[in-house]
Amino acid sequence: MGSPTRVNGHRLHVTHTDGNPLEAPVEVDAIPIAPSERYDAVIVADRPGSWFLQCLQPGHAAAGERLAVLYEGHETGTSTAPEEPLGALDLWHYGLGRGRAVLPPPRGQTRTFDLTLSGGMMGSDVWTINRKVYPRTDPLPLRRGDRAVVRFANMSPEAHPMHLHGQSFRVLAVNGARYAAPVVKDSVDVAAHMGSVVVELTAHNPGDWFFHCHKPMHMMGGMIVLAKITG
Repeated sequence: MGSPTRVNGHRLHVTHTDGNPLEAPVEVDAIPIAPSERYDAVIVADRPGSWFLQCLQPGHAAAGERLAVLYEGHETGTSTAPEEPLGALDLWHYGLGRGRAVLPPPRGQTRTFDLTLSGGMMGSDVWTINRKVYPRTDPLPLRRGDRAVVRFANMSPEAHPMHLHGQSFRVLAVNGARYAAPVVKDSVDVAAHMGSVVVELTAHNPGDWFFHCHKPMHMMGGMIVLAKITG
């Protein structure tokens, strides 16, 4: 799970995932955000006072990852909102949203790719895809219009926010749970210790595009594959 972020005393209405609109806003208390993920959310300013927008990851807010949300007339106040346990909050997850049909329809072949994410054992700084490190990883060959199904399996002890350049994808399933109306994103967090994610995309933007873990140490350690789109 990414780092949960919330505005104390308020609910967040999630409207977009990585810039892609939802069918309707989803109301939650906090949004876990993995590296490279972006969310649009709206709050209703109906509780005058002084509050914090902050990360709920232990130690992060105290280290400075927060800012004050001050209503008019409360500019000198200090937020005194009690800390709520994370387990008591409604957290966003990919299955809550219903994505809009914003991707172009496929008109070519369906190609399926299985990508096993590994590495980090015994303190190693090597991170692999199908036991290879970039630039020796096998590319994902696609022609414009193809439908690509990418199945991630994470055999490593750390989560991997996998980010695709050049186009977005639909998140079909996470840890075996399939979604009826998948959200559209360009980054997806694959949980540690045998987490799994299935995404699909329509190859519509020709080029050689990085599909990589967005944690810098993992990317530099080799966890990159190229989506090579021709046509």
